[in-house]
Amino acid sequence: MAVGRLSGAWVRQVLADLYPSGVARRALLDHFAVLLVSRRSSRGAKGRLARRLYGTLLKLQRRGVVTQAGGIVRVLAAPLKVQGEAPPELGVALERLLFKALLAEDGQGDGHTVEALRMARWGFLSRAIEAGWTMEAAASILGVEAAQAAQILKER
Repeated sequence: MAVGRLSGAWVRQVLADLYPSGVARRALLDHFAVLLVSRRSSRGAKGRLARRLYGTLLKLQRRGVVTQAGGIVRVLAAPLKVQGEAPPELGVALERLLFKALLAEDGQGDGHTVEALRMARWGFLSRAIEAGWTMEAAASILGVEAAQAAQILKER
């Protein structure tokens, strides 16, 4: 599998050319999986591709090139300038929790239930806030509104 070829420029081009009005993150993963994962690929190839794609989308989102809300990825016509301070860097633990939350939102991985999605989101939000993130920054990276993120934290 040639996951190394999955660059931000390629993802942005695919979004702009094929999905100008937006696409579900899972459909975008399936699009790249058709191109990059063959039958001869080793087990877990699509999961590794998902990890690489979600990381690339996160970098593009931080640069203001794409937006992710509710599992829908949209490319912006002109990159937005990030206002104010940038959120703290994602550590390994936060990146793993974000990946699990995005997988649960896309209906992949173990436990395709609403409860599993809520727990994955709660896990990321609580650890991000403990790490010094603001509620707005954590909610933005996760792709939910700040009010919805506050409700997720309150329900636990």
